Amino acid sequence: MSHNNQFSWRLNTRLRITIFLLSIFLLLTYQIFTVDNDDLDKPEQWWSNTSNSLESIDTDITNFTELTDVNDTTDTNDITDTINNNYIGKIVETNNDITETGKAVDTGDLNNTQSTNKIDFLDVINKVSYLPKIQSDPINFFETPEEKALRESRRESVKQGFLHAWNGYVNYAWGSDELLPITNSSSNNYNGWGATMVDALDTMWIMDLKDEFKNATNYIANVDFTWSKNDISIFETTIRYLGGLLSAYELSGDEMLLQKAKDLGEAMIPAFNSPTGIPYNTWNLTKGLTANGYQPYYSMGILSQAGTLLLEYTKLAQLTGISSYFDKVQLVTDVLDKAKKSIPGFYPLFVSQTSGQFTNDEINFGGMGDSFYEYLIKEYIYIGGAIDQYRRMYEESIDSMSKYLIKKGQVKAYPDLLFLGSYSHGSFVARMEHLACFVPGMLAIGSKTLDRPKDLELAIELAETCFWAYNSTTTGIGPESFSFFVKGDPIDKNKLKMLATQWNNKLLLYGVYQMNGNYLLRPETIESLFILYRVTGDKSYQEKGWEIWQAIETWCKTQTAYSGLRNVAGPNIVQNDNMESFFFAETLKYLYLLFSEPDVISLDNYVFNTESHPFLRMLPNYN
Repeated sequence: MSHNNQFSWRLNTRLRITIFLLSIFLLLTYQIFTVDNDDLDKPEQWWSNTSNSLESIDTDITNFTELTDVNDTTDTNDITDTINNNYIGKIVETNNDITETGKAVDTGDLNNTQSTNKIDFLDVINKVSYLPKIQSDPINFFETPEEKALRESRRESVKQGFLHAWNGYVNYAWGSDELLPITNSSSNNYNGWGATMVDALDTMWIMDLKDEFKNATNYIANVDFTWSKNDISIFETTIRYLGGLLSAYELSGDEMLLQKAKDLGEAMIPAFNSPTGIPYNTWNLTKGLTANGYQPYYSMGILSQAGTLLLEYTKLAQLTGISSYFDKVQLVTDVLDKAKKSIPGFYPLFVSQTSGQFTNDEINFGGMGDSFYEYLIKEYIYIGGAIDQYRRMYEESIDSMSKYLIKKGQVKAYPDLLFLGSYSHGSFVARMEHLACFVPGMLAIGSKTLDRPKDLELAIELAETCFWAYNSTTTGIGPESFSFFVKGDPIDKNKLKMLATQWNNKLLLYGVYQMNGNYLLRPETIESLFILYRVTGDKSYQEKGWEIWQAIETWCKTQTAYSGLRNVAGPNIVQNDNMESFFFAETLKYLYLLFSEPDVISLDNYVFNTESHPFLRMLPNYN
């Protein structure tokens, strides 16, 4: 090849490259100025973030709108047409079937909703206000010297029960998560950090068990909350460990506990870095920080797990001054608020962490749904009404619950008992869970805070049903769940004949056709009795709580501690060799407070997380 030909070839090649690059530039320019805005600023994939700092993994809430359904045509200018019921069309109820006609709408753009405008945590603090009092007038708690002596003796009985269980844990399971109270061994289902120890801290402080508290904190000081051998539940870790550490810090002032809470809270932050900000159900803390491209075992987001991190991370933001903790959980609320719903206020149990939309239609105020609804009113109370979004979401949910999920049963001696069921595939499900017995307490605090007196009436009636479930079994302890006959529904006579023997032997409650007789030392009924006592001053709730405690003493106590039951009814009651950490955190704490003076952990000063860890409420002009 001659030099001239080589020069000509090089010139042509350079010209071709120049033309090619110019074409690319023009094409990109065209795309930038003509592409639809919905295609811009797509959120980063969570695994692309390699930095561990909070700032680097923060998800801008304004990017959430790109994840919504592109067919959403709700016009914010016409939003006043849907503000009253958030639903276009009609809901028709026929017997136990709930059907919808019309079209579900996106409720995320309603007034006061912050789904597209990031809420500044400092603004939240500045908007905190005083809310109406929850607890009854002090005069309603008046007691004679004899009544006081009786109350204090009962409180002491609960305290001694705590010490019996605690000493069993110390002797046979110290440092482990939970004691197995029959075999006197231990289990580690919550990462082996000592779940019972952390869950019990604030209960010990409230009971004035300062030596036990100090021994526990000496051990906790050496626990590394930033690593995990296996995947951990973000939900359980948050409510038990993070909530327990934060509450114990506020009560005791021990700075070590706050530092541990900060370490743990920050270690879990990468789990929020999904495409929508809805956290993954499980996360390996160690791999999340060290393994390149780590991603957890995929599972659909669960409503109660995603929506029950709010109080803990808001409290962590308040105590540390790191507002991005709040930003993470507020984004989750905004995504759930924005997601389409068939019935206003009804949030289905499963949500996609990729799209932010619900993937089924099951509604339940029991398992997998319960604490999401609980945290709506509690967050509103905790922040002194600073974000009205929580009030709106709560009221919508309670209105729909009252309309669609509350039914009378067919209990012969108690025909007016009200039951709380669930909703699935367009129909009412006549099944009530022990977990749902927190609802009376939730309704009671909501009724006083939001001036909804009918909610208090409903709370009182549902609490009667929860206590009836206890009072009707062989042991005097309520079952895990039961299915009931709805008033007005025809009943198969052959079914009744089949059940007659079981009823006579108390294997089933009257009016119930199926029952899960397990008892896991759950607190929900006691929780509602405690709250209703504080709200009304009615001492009958103390009597009911005492009956339950006596039943627990009779049937659940072991030589070492207390055990759950495999069955609460029948001729042969069997213990299950398990003592959940929440027995210390919730069941015993609520019983102790039920028999304490009303100013001990007052509901006007504290809000409880779902594991019964009390957090001081924010006050106006908080610095």
